[in-house]
Parts: sequence; structure tokens; C-alpha cells
Amino acid sequence: MPKQKLTTRQIVVRTLFFLLAIFIITWCFPRQENFHYEYEVGKPWRYARLIAPYDFPILRSDSAVMQIEDSIRNQIIPRYTFDTKVSDNALRQLQKTGDKLPAEASTHLQQMLEQIYHQGVITGEEKSRLAQIQSADVILVDGDEVTTVSKQTLLTEMQAYELLRGDSLFAKEYETLPLQRLLSSNLVSDTAAMNLEYKRLRQQVSYTSGVVLAESRIIDNGEIVTPRTFDILNSYRKEQQHRRSLSSGLAWEWIGRFSIVALLLGSILVFLGLYRRHIYIRQANIFVIIGSITIMAILTSIASHMEINSVYLVPIGIVTILISTFFGSRTAFFCHMVMVLLCSFIAPSRFEYVIIQSIVGMVIVFSLKDGLQDRKQLMHTALFAGIGYLGTYLIFTLANQATLASISPSIATMMVLNAILLLLSYLIIYSFENIFGYTSGVMLVELCNMGKGLLLRLSEEAPGTFNHSLNVANLSAAAAKEIGANIALVRTGALYHDIGKLANPNMFTENQQLNNPLNELSIEDAVQTIKKHVTNGIRLAEKQKLPEDILGFIRTHHGRSQVKYFYIKWCNEHPDQEPDHDFFSYPGPDPMTKEQAIVMIADKIEAASRSLKDLTRKGIRDLVERLTNELLTDGRLNDADITLHELQQCQEVFISQLITINHARIAYPTLHADTAAAKAENK
Repeated sequence: MPKQKLTTRQIVVRTLFFLLAIFIITWCFPRQENFHYEYEVGKPWRYARLIAPYDFPILRSDSAVMQIEDSIRNQIIPRYTFDTKVSDNALRQLQKTGDKLPAEASTHLQQMLEQIYHQGVITGEEKSRLAQIQSADVILVDGDEVTTVSKQTLLTEMQAYELLRGDSLFAKEYETLPLQRLLSSNLVSDTAAMNLEYKRLRQQVSYTSGVVLAESRIIDNGEIVTPRTFDILNSYRKEQQHRRSLSSGLAWEWIGRFSIVALLLGSILVFLGLYRRHIYIRQANIFVIIGSITIMAILTSIASHMEINSVYLVPIGIVTILISTFFGSRTAFFCHMVMVLLCSFIAPSRFEYVIIQSIVGMVIVFSLKDGLQDRKQLMHTALFAGIGYLGTYLIFTLANQATLASISPSIATMMVLNAILLLLSYLIIYSFENIFGYTSGVMLVELCNMGKGLLLRLSEEAPGTFNHSLNVANLSAAAAKEIGANIALVRTGALYHDIGKLANPNMFTENQQLNNPLNELSIEDAVQTIKKHVTNGIRLAEKQKLPEDILGFIRTHHGRSQVKYFYIKWCNEHPDQEPDHDFFSYPGPDPMTKEQAIVMIADKIEAASRSLKDLTRKGIRDLVERLTNELLTDGRLNDADITLHELQQCQEVFISQLITINHARIAYPTLHADTAAAKAENK
């Protein structure tokens, strides 16, 4: 049977989801920084040799630029214009209130006001600002007349008031007047003119200290960052930002980032399609894997905007635990590395992030190599992950900084909290089991309980089938252990693979005592009855809400093989007719995992061994090899990810197990009659 293929609708939905995930992750990439190097003056350059890709100027440091600009500002002479409306209003107000003064005092006060306003009046705040400026002069503009005077000649409103109050001639007469109302600032800062002067002076100053030519070396690995190199690196960063700000640069940047994300996420699909076909073919699996990675990228982006250390609070290990639990450790590690690479584009300190998260991912995968079996194992995994985080961070810091003083307590705290958050995996695993029908090690342990549910029914209603299933489970588990397959999954799948026989147990020889009801049926009806135990098993499993992985064993334990006994019988009875191969074949599909392949072989061998007359090692070996070769020749194992070497290992396990099961027991001797009589007399 050819490999299962995706429908057009599945391809369209998967493509749209894939593109959406790529867009979201690309959007999470930082958009304000394209220079991902970290460096300090006096510290070694931790990265590979840096070569200038294009010419760019060496900009002066920010502190040097500030000094230059401060110097320019100090060179500018403050400039003010006279506001004649202020003096005119003061003189008009004096005319209104001047009737209270003698004519001579009024005339003298008017002259003093004219002199004060001609000299210039400013606010006390402006006077304080002028005191901080190096320039000793100011420029006063009155219409077309421009004069330069000492800044000390300018009066504040308070100084002008004291000048009037201290008049030696008419100070006493002025006491009756509200002099404060006559005095206001009449000088307005000419900001526009001073800005023009500032720009003119800035244009005369160079803000660069040289040029770096394309293809020239900027810095090499291990080289100490000098102040000059520091300025060059900053200039290179600013040049990159400038080029990125161009519309064409942004477009190419988006294309590049989109392509990187597409390649990394696409590698997961390629890996699953080539090596984990049974995972790839189910739509929900792709949604869970790609969706989980996308969520972690979003959380990493949010954390990177909060605080530089917060990225280590994002528990990306939860995704690794989920994938390892449901899809296997190899798939989990591959997906973990893809996730780490994607998140590293978002997180600061990219190199450090990749090293730490990669090692922690290895720790998680190693601690779950046999799947998640119980809660205690998850706690151990979280503990090992925390140790991995802190240990790797300590080693990395010592390797780069050569001192424990550089260790950040906040980063260490984030890592500890990250390890604690991994415990949430248990709740997520339970949710995924119910939502997607996935199977965890904990669930498999529960399903193997023979004191309840379908297994209890099977033992009571079809004891022969139950005994057969136990033998298949033992054979399969031993083979799975030998080749490194999922032992718990194989054992559970083998226990449930024949539950469809509960619908009509007496139709199967292992449950029959005297006659065989199938002999009373036509060949066609008998074939339909035998084949129905697969479809009946699927319906029963779905009704009992068994996980999809267990349904896979029910579907594939016969694959597309034929109901051999009745197929041969029909062919013998109809030698001149071509048989309908589809009619005599089980609905399938063929096994797609090594676990399903093991159960198929074990089921066939265990059933055939019941009728084997030659129970010697040679007879059992011939049986195992013949049946395995038949499955290979018929193409029943073509879709399963099991190698010929692994099949050979399984054969040796099956042979050893069957010899043990069928070994001859010691014949106990019988007590002769005369010996029994003699013993009776002695009593």
C-alpha cells in the first residue's frame, strides 16, 4: 500500500498555518537593532573576525560630540531684540498716574524709564542663565541698529526697581507710585538668529575622525577593544542602522528574516516527513509543534522588551517536554534546536542564549529518554534543567569574564524560576491528552490496568484473545527494549490490538472450545467476519476514547495483509478464477512506526506458534524468519521506520522468547501400585 498522502484541503490549511507562523515569528524579530555584537572597552572581542562590508566614516564618540557642541554653544554671543511695546506701555501708564507727581519729578521719572529700557531689562532667570555662559558680551538689536554691550549692563526687573527707588532727587515722591507696574523685561532672546549661527559653526566642525574602507579588518577574535576600536564599532552599528532605515533595506531585511524563519520551520516538516511519517501525516501534530514554537517566540519577544534578563524566564523547555512525551526524544531535540535558533534572533546576547538553551535542552531530552512515566520524573527533569541553567551560565561567564563577580543574580533568579515553570508541563500534557488524543507515559500506565475497562472485559468475555494479547505484549516489549523503541507504548498497543474480537469472540479459534462457527459460513461471510474485528476494534476504542496512538495499533496490526487461511481455501476451490485481493485484505493501513511493526510481527508469530508442531530451536527459528520475510516481501513493513538490522534483532528476541515459553517441562514419575501398597502397610 502506498504511503498516506495529504489531501488538497490539508495541504492548503497546513500551508496557511505555516505562513502565519513564519509571519508572526518574523514580526517578533527586533526592528530597532541590527547589530548583535556586545563589546566593552578593555574587554576581548568574543566573536569571529569582523570585516567591513562597505566604506563608512568613523564617528566621534558621544562624549566627544557633546564637548564639541558645548564648545560651539559657548562661542555663540547671546542675541536680544528690543520689544518697544513694553517701553511704550510703561510710558503711557506713567502719563496716567503722573498727575500725582510734580512736573519736574514726572519728567525726571520719564527720562529714567527711557534710560533703563534703552539699557535693557531682562528677567532674573535670564540673568542667571547669562551668568553661566562664557561670553562676556551680548548683542542688542533695535531695528536696524545692532550693538554689542557687556552682559553686566543688562538690568533685571528688580535691579531697575531698586534703581528708581534709590533716586537721590525724587525717591520720596516715587513712593506713592506703583513702580513695579512700570517695569517689565523688554529684551527678547533672538533664538532663530542664534540657531542659524549654531548651525553655521557646526558645519565648520568635522564629526568624523577617519574612514574605514570596505574589506578592511575592524577587529579579530580575542583582540582587546580599545577606545579607537570602540568608536569604529559604534560607527559601523550606526551605519547599519542608517542603511536599514532606507525602504529598500527594510524590504530586503524582511525578505531575509522571513526566509530564515521559513528554512528553520521548514526543516521540521522535512525531518518529520522523512523520518517521522506517522507524526507528519496528522494535521494536529503539525499545529501543536509549530504552534508551540511560535508561542515561545512571542513570549521571548515580550520578555526581551521588558528586561534584558527576562528572556531566561520564558520556559521554552515546556515545548521540549511536550514533544518528547508525545513524539519521542529525537523529534524533541530537533525541534528544541530549531526553537532555540529562532528565539536567539529575538533574545539579546545571542551566542550565550544558544549555548545555554541548547545544553538545557539536552538535559531535558536525556532525562526523558524513555518518556514521561510519572510526576516524580517531571520534578527530576525540572531539577536537572535548573542545574543545567545555572551550571552552564556559571561556566560560560567564567570562560568569557574570568571572574565570578560578573555573574548576575537577576539572571540566575530568572533561570531558577524557569525551571520551576517547567512543572506546568504536567497540566499541559493532561490537557493535550484530552484535546488532541495524545498518549503520555502516565496515560499508558493507566491503560495497562487490567482490573478495569476493556482489558477486564477482554479477560472475562474472550479469555483466549486476552491470553494471546498478553503473549504478544510480552514478545513486543522484549523486542522494543532490544532496539530502543517505546516499550510502554508497544506493550499497551499489543494489549488492545484485538479488542474488536469482543463483538463476537466465539468466531475466533483462540476462544473456541468444540466446533468452529466459521465452518458453517461461506468463505465470503467468514472473511467479512474476520476482517470486522479491526473495524469493530476501532469503533470500540473511539467509543472508550482511547488515544490515537492506541488506535494506530488496532488499525495496523494486520496492515493490508490477507486473511490467509480463507484466501488459500478460496484459491484452491476456484483454481481457474482470479481472486479479488482487496476483498481478502484487511482495511489497514500498514504500520508506520517501528512500534506498530513490532506488534504486527509479534501478533503473527505468536498466533502461528500455537499450531507449530516442531518446537525445537530450529523449528521456531524457521517459523520466525519465514513469517518475517513474508511481511517484508509483501511490503507490509515498507512504511515503518524500522531497519533490517533492527528486524534481525527483533527476530532473535522472538526466537528466544518463544523457546522459553514453549520449553518442555520435566515429566513427573508416577507411583507404582506395589510401592503404594507397601507404603500403606508401613503406615
